[in-house]
This record gives sequence, structure tokens and C-alpha cells, in this order.
Amino acid sequence: MDKKKNNDKKMPDKAPSSKSKNKIIAIVIIAAAIAGGVYFLHKSDSTVDSAYAAIDGIPCETQEYSTYHIHAHLDVFVNGQHVTVPQYIGIMAGGANNQQLACLYWLHTHDTTGIIHIESPLQQNFTLGQFLDVWKTTSTGAPPSGEPVIFVNGQEVSTALANTELGGHDEIVIVYGQTPPNVPSFYQFPEGL
Repeated sequence: MDKKKNNDKKMPDKAPSSKSKNKIIAIVIIAAAIAGGVYFLHKSDSTVDSAYAAIDGIPCETQEYSTYHIHAHLDVFVNGQHVTVPQYIGIMAGGANNQQLACLYWLHTHDTTGIIHIESPLQQNFTLGQFLDVWKTTSTGAPPSGEPVIFVNGQEVSTALANTELGGHDEIVIVYGQTPPNVPSFYQFPEGL
């Protein structure tokens, strides 16, 4: 009978020691601190949150990116007249007398050629509507509100501004009012763009 009683006794499970628990907690705290530090450094180094708000999810940052770097060309016509796309759309000046770069949005222009620079740390689709919102917020001379007739590489498309994607080396034409007799269908990008 004594043998049966001994066999019925269960051995207690070994619980992790307090030293093991403390090591796991320490590793989690260190990992969280490192992740927080990396995030803080990235945000403080590249984004100017307080001065310039994100536009359609596109932040204004102090550096250009090459992770996703493409270019599209835009021609704008209002009542049959060509409208120049301004330089420095999406590029914000700061510092003494606004002579220094404060930040730039992932969609921007450098000159009046109509070339849209798309430079993002993420490979994602950007739209004509996003670019026009950056233009309206950061520059002057934006086209009127409303849905224009849109051409991509010479072909009229039925998408809205918010759904017309900016593809690499696309020639995009937006027309408000009268359509010009010759809608551009191609743009010769400079070598290297």
C-alpha cells in the first residue's frame, strides 16, 4: 500500500527561476529602448513635424531618398492655355531669410520643366491628386479645383485625380476646359532621370 501512495504523488513542475525571469525582462526593456532610440533618431533627423504637416500622408523631411526614386512629367492646360508648373513645389525654405532647405515632401519639383520628383523611403503608389495637394499647399499657381480631363502617355484615362498613379517616365496631361489641339504624349527626360 505504501508503494501505491508514492506512485500517486506528482513531482512539482520546475518553475523558471527569478534570475531567468529577470533576464527576459531586461532583454525586453533593452530591445524596447533600442527601438525607441532608433525611431527617435530617425524622426528627429529627417522629419520636420512641427513646422510642416504631412499632406495626404506625405511628410516633409530634411533628406531625399533613393529607395523609391522615379520621375513623371506633368503638363497643365487651362482653357487651351499651357500653365507652367512652378519650381520648388513641395520644397520648403527656412533658416535666415529662407535661404536654407527646411524640408521637402516626397513629391516635389526642382525647376519649371514640369518634372515631378518622387523620392520616398517606401516603394508605394503615389497619385496625381497627392501631387496637386502638395502643389496647392506649398506653392502658387495651382490649377483650378475640380476634375480635369486626364491623359497619360497620350491616352485619355477615366480615373479621378486621386486614382491616377504617377508612373516612372509617364507623360501626364491635365486639361481644365478646352482641350488643346495637340495633347503631349511623350516627354524626353534628361539623361540620368
